Amino acid sequence: MIKLYHGSDHIIKSPSYLGGKPDNDYGNGFYTTEYEDRARSWATLNGNPEKSIVNVYELDFDGMQVLDLNEHGVLAWIAEVVANRGANQEAASIVGKRLVELYRVDVEHYDVIKGYRADDSYTQVVEAFLMNQINIHEVERLFYKGSLGNQVFLRSSKAFEKIHWLDAYEVELLEEDKQADIYARREVNQFLNSRMQAILLDGFEVPGITARYALQNQLVYNREVGGYENVGIR
Repeated sequence: MIKLYHGSDHIIKSPSYLGGKPDNDYGNGFYTTEYEDRARSWATLNGNPEKSIVNVYELDFDGMQVLDLNEHGVLAWIAEVVANRGANQEAASIVGKRLVELYRVDVEHYDVIKGYRADDSYTQVVEAFLMNQINIHEVERLFYKGSLGNQVFLRSSKAFEKIHWLDAYEVELLEEDKQADIYARREVNQFLNSRMQAILLDGFEVPGITARYALQNQLVYNREVGGYENVGIR
């Protein structure tokens, strides 16, 4: 049994199966987190500023299949997000589709997915990766900088049967939290703009594992070392 939190603008005692939007990070389902402070932040920053609610639940994992994308590497996470959210630029979309084919984990038999959260303003980081402007380590660093946190996504009817509402309470957006979020997003934008300038004007070549490198080489994620191994050229 685990306690979970969901930030919203209203009380949700009975989350609806397939009641969400298909173009969210992991598709249509219910998004929660194990971290109460993240739920408070999501509620105030992305909900109704006049009424922000944190819902508290407990979820019984017994008998459920859980996919932790953190155990499969950032390429698997990027592939899952791209598969559901798509990409804005045509070139990024072409690369994204191929990345999905090579690195996406088959999620069909899973009830719950764990992994990074990517709100709308941070999808530009994923897009920058697809355009070979940043590498996978920079993707991770930028998401940590934004403190978006990890989420627990309920995707199957079985998962919805096993989640139970416990409580709900209102929260207010603290000025320091608001400023911290604004500062983090500004830093991310500045980094991406600076990198684009370096590539276009100075001929900077991004080191490490870029999208192009991941497509040209067969990469396998080693959980023990927390990194990718190159097992051959495609």
